[in-house]
Amino acid sequence: MAEKTARQLIEEMPQDFRPERAGRAKAVVQFHISGDGGGDWYVTIKDRTCTVVEGVTTGANATLRVDARDYVALATGKLGSMAAFTSRKVKPSGDIALIKRMDRWFVRGR
Repeated sequence: MAEKTARQLIEEMPQDFRPERAGRAKAVVQFHISGDGGGDWYVTIKDRTCTVVEGVTTGANATLRVDARDYVALATGKLGSMAAFTSRKVKPSGDIALIKRMDRWFVRGR
């Protein structure tokens, strides 16, 4: 089976979302994914649901910039989130604490 693209993986985030882990969290996170298969999406966590919209929002609490290959590795569990941040493969801005908490809200590596 072919490896999933960054687009496929980000669009699957609602399926991977675990509301019991997020509790009452409310957040909007902008993803700027560069390279082949990249694009812009924002993820909204609200009322124990996760939605993904293609495009750019001005209301993001945090922003992640990442290359498509690195996003695929991160989303599939081949690259750990701590390693991604410390190696600067993922460049966060805004509410960094939110980004750290958000990592626990999703099943990875499927």
